[in-house]
Amino acid sequence: MATPQPTDRPTDVSRPARTEAERRHRQRLIAAAVVGVLVAVFALINLNDVKVHWLISTGEIPLIVVIVLAFLLGVLADRLLLVRAKRKQRAEP
Repeated sequence: MATPQPTDRPTDVSRPARTEAERRHRQRLIAAAVVGVLVAVFALINLNDVKVHWLISTGEIPLIVVIVLAFLLGVLADRLLLVRAKRKQRAEP
């Protein structure tokens, strides 16, 4: 039987405490994953074709496409508003 070799590492290695920013970031990632899964499940349940009136035409497309487009437009609008708010906050003295 081999004898254990001593290592350079201490035996009691504890994780450094997470900062508040790291915790918030992890919570946001979890929340985004939950929302993404819910949207995906909702979209997969609704696979029927629907009639959509676009600005210049009308057509039938799967509801999943409408749901995904609406979700992506919402995410884009959120990101744009966040960028605008951050710029406005930086500009204030």
